[in-house]
Amino acid sequence: MHQQKDVQQNNQVVQPLVVFVILLLMTLMQMTTDQYVPSLPAITKIFHSNPASIQLTLSIFMLGLSISHVFYGPLSDKIGRKPPLMFGVGLSVFGTLCCFLAPSVSVLILGRFLQGFGIGCCNSVGRSLVRDLFTDRVLAKIGSYVGIISIFIMAASPTLGGYIQEQLGWRANFLFLLIFGIIVWLLAFAILPETNKNLNPDAIKMRVMGRNYLSLLRSKIFLGYTLCACFACAGLVSYLTIAPFLFQDILGLTPLEFGQLTFFIAGAICFSGALNSQLVMHKGVSYMVFIGVLFMIVGGFSMLIAALCGVKQILYIMIPMALFSVGAGFTFINAFAGAFHPFPQIAGTVGALYASMQDLSAAFASGIIALCKDHGQYSLAIILLILGLSSLAAWYYLVFREERGIDENNR
Repeated sequence: MHQQKDVQQNNQVVQPLVVFVILLLMTLMQMTTDQYVPSLPAITKIFHSNPASIQLTLSIFMLGLSISHVFYGPLSDKIGRKPPLMFGVGLSVFGTLCCFLAPSVSVLILGRFLQGFGIGCCNSVGRSLVRDLFTDRVLAKIGSYVGIISIFIMAASPTLGGYIQEQLGWRANFLFLLIFGIIVWLLAFAILPETNKNLNPDAIKMRVMGRNYLSLLRSKIFLGYTLCACFACAGLVSYLTIAPFLFQDILGLTPLEFGQLTFFIAGAICFSGALNSQLVMHKGVSYMVFIGVLFMIVGGFSMLIAALCGVKQILYIMIPMALFSVGAGFTFINAFAGAFHPFPQIAGTVGALYASMQDLSAAFASGIIALCKDHGQYSLAIILLILGLSSLAAWYYLVFREERGIDENNR
């Protein structure tokens, strides 16, 4: 009892610094994902490679990220939060160093995998750390801070990356991430406390993990909501994979101008979040996912119409992309809540599988794009429309029909 009181008092002292470091970890993860994206065409030319090979750097990063979630979450339950966090950020820094010094595309791809597998700890362990330290209203407040920072960095990171690309070249983007990563690692080591006071020695037993994951995959509601989020995430990553070549090589934008277009997407997601907070209490989670799916379909369809009509202007690409992003925003927020709600007793496992499937779908989508070797507006429109329709199918057959059946049985 006395020890718990001391911990609470200590948390009150370090709380502002702890929150600051947590926000830095989330910032580092977002910037590691997409700051280099405006440099993709330049990297292609410098290595005398092809766009498909360079696009794989994004696919492989997302693959490493997806694998990491099922590794760090259970490990942090077994040995504590801080050791996996320090290992993961350190591994990401080493991966960034590999990218910065990369003499070939192969080394760059390896570095991106290490970045993805390492930086995944910021999501899985970071969320657990926040849950350990804060409760109720404070937890919700910290969550809102993380959401605001994530949206801002989503827009600012490619813009910064585009500016650095224009002024200093592609390696400077990785040098920036390397220095920033080292600073964050040192701050996390010095400031973050160990927050897991109830270590679980059975957390990484394969039998327990397998049973929990299997129960989730058998749940139509979990699978339906998660697939909706997966398809939405795949759409945004598809844009990141195709857009640098579409806007810079075909439409002639500079890296900085391309990076600034990300504000369309961030603004759309921010708009959907604000609107969702007003509607979800009246309409419910499932209905809001349905609305999000419809926006995704409208976005993909309108971009396809513009492509078929031969209209290749920036607004006719970005307005449909913004519509898709509004839908993705609705889907992310509500699918997350819908997937977690039936399984409060294994929330950590739910979070790990949910995030892993989402990032794996993004890796798969960007990998398919790289193999297809087509970077036009038509291809992006087709992909977005297919993903929107797939989300509708997942929502209808796995969520709507299942929840309607449950309601009828309860009458």
